[in-house]
Amino acid sequence: MRSRSKFMAVGAAITIAGLNLAMIAPASADIAPRANDIVGVGSDTVQNIANFMTDGDTGANANGVNAAAAKNRVFSFDATPDANDRAGYQNGSTNAALLPLQPTVILRAGTVPVQRPNGSGAGVSALLADTAIPHKINFVRSSSMPSTAQLTDPAAGLGGIHVIKISTDNLRVAAATTTHASSSLTALQLSHIYDCTLKTWNAVDPTNPSTATIVPVLPQNGSGTRKSFLADLLAANSGFVLGTTCGISTAEENDPTSITSSVNAGIDTIAPFSEGRFNLYASGYFHNPATPFPGGVSIQSNIQMLNGAGSYLDTRNLYILFRDSDKDSLTKWQPGSALNWVSALFLNPAVAPYAAGTDAAAAITAGGATPAYADCLAGAQVTTC
Repeated sequence: MRSRSKFMAVGAAITIAGLNLAMIAPASADIAPRANDIVGVGSDTVQNIANFMTDGDTGANANGVNAAAAKNRVFSFDATPDANDRAGYQNGSTNAALLPLQPTVILRAGTVPVQRPNGSGAGVSALLADTAIPHKINFVRSSSMPSTAQLTDPAAGLGGIHVIKISTDNLRVAAATTTHASSSLTALQLSHIYDCTLKTWNAVDPTNPSTATIVPVLPQNGSGTRKSFLADLLAANSGFVLGTTCGISTAEENDPTSITSSVNAGIDTIAPFSEGRFNLYASGYFHNPATPFPGGVSIQSNIQMLNGAGSYLDTRNLYILFRDSDKDSLTKWQPGSALNWVSALFLNPAVAPYAAGTDAAAAITAGGATPAYADCLAGAQVTTC
């Protein structure tokens, strides 16, 4: 099992920049991007991949783009406020009464905190709402394709939203390692669980002897994983409508504790889950947050992916989105470079950008996904990719 740590090769420069900013701008909890830095937000599923792409992964010998940055850097703000990919909750929360926190982020040095975009949909909405020049948000991580209306929204500027595929990731259904769930649940069976037609294991699968009540969980609103999963259930069952009578709960996507902290240690709980995130837990990347620096042992997810014959599986694309007009910018990203930030990072017909290179492939693999770079075009030109 490899241990991994994110790193920034220009750490000394960051410390100096942080001190300078503190002298001229309002103080903030963490270093914030400067005017010429590139800022991304959005998907929880894609955030670790983007972190490795920007800051590197020592375990995979993958250099992040910031390792070679002459001056300006890339910031990819996580969807959640915790580096272990956990949601934030207010004081007084219990498993029976969670009080969600609305975590904030400072997108540019010297600006006020704003709500942290949590999920693909929230990231796209934030990009479209960011109309003031200069923009605070440059790109969005997404685990689902934006709608046609979003791709062509006038707020995205000339050409609409440009879509780059960076990888694929398997979306499956997860359960606790000790579970009453059958090892195989088809999309059709899941549609009848999530429309509340079938509420016990033996009703879903006559070969399953358990009469226990199923506890279904969905990701938060605005999640690309939620969007993809519900679309898959509708594709399997044209009459599917999300049910309201079987206690479907909402939790942060790809958080195994949404399963294991549920009723009876999650024995009857299921949730859609990224296989890439599952793989990252299995690699030993996440560590016990209760242990002071230099940290505790790696933590286990204590969940399993239901991957028996015929099980639900969606091999979906993971994307980076940006304003199409930015690809034509005459502003060079780094001093002395001939490339703007889009050409350097994501799209360049002449020379492979970072996202299509070997370091990015190693970073994506370290994040648990499968590299698969493609230009999906922009605005009304985008169909499938």
